[in-house]
Amino acid sequence: MSRKPAVDATDEYLGRTDSMEFGVVPNFSAELIDAPVTMEGVDLEAFMNEPVMVTVLSGSKDHEAVYVPVSVNGITQMFKRDTPMVVKRKYVERLARAKETGYDQTVDDRLGERMNTLHNRHSLRYPFQVNRDDNPRGAAWLRSILAGR
Repeated sequence: MSRKPAVDATDEYLGRTDSMEFGVVPNFSAELIDAPVTMEGVDLEAFMNEPVMVTVLSGSKDHEAVYVPVSVNGITQMFKRDTPMVVKRKYVERLARAKETGYDQTVDDRLGERMNTLHNRHSLRYPFQVNRDDNPRGAAWLRSILAGR
């Protein structure tokens, strides 16, 4: 029987996706996210070194590497795609922060100077899911990281 992942990062909110127009200064107003998990010092260090089971998923890109390297403070953790692995939470944070932003373009000559609008969309560079996280704060922490906090 297959267990449902604790957090499937591919289904989570990845931050604001505003439109941009050429010739118009964008509004960089603050975005309110649910209260992030806040810790300091020893508590944060212990939290980031807790074991978490994660699976880096195969993407839809041709010729993608079988292994995904993730480094924290000069130490590299290799993730084999589609294989559940128990790693320290600090490596999961790096996976969650590895995002790509693509742009779709709308061109409408009838709008004059405001004819060219770009709509951004975010995606994970390395899609993953958390299969097991025994810390009750883990899911909220991951969602806040994915949302750009």
